[in-house]
Amino acid sequence: MKVRLWTRSPGKYDWKNEVREFARIPMAGECLTLGPNSPWYLVQLVVHTPYPGDCEAEVYTMQVDRDEVKQRAFYARA
Repeated sequence: MKVRLWTRSPGKYDWKNEVREFARIPMAGECLTLGPNSPWYLVQLVVHTPYPGDCEAEVYTMQVDRDEVKQRAFYARA
């Protein structure tokens, strides 16, 4: 599925966008990366675009620290 992916740095509004192919549309709250050495991004907003055009959705993300994400996921107390 073609997705227009919007990325930004934490605390900034330096948006960049590109069209990417995904097996499925990412969901808000998930993390994604664009390559083996790429930063991680947290999906903050998904806008489905089911009308004729070039993409199935617009996905807005913010760069996150992968170690902090892992720390929260594996060691956070419920």
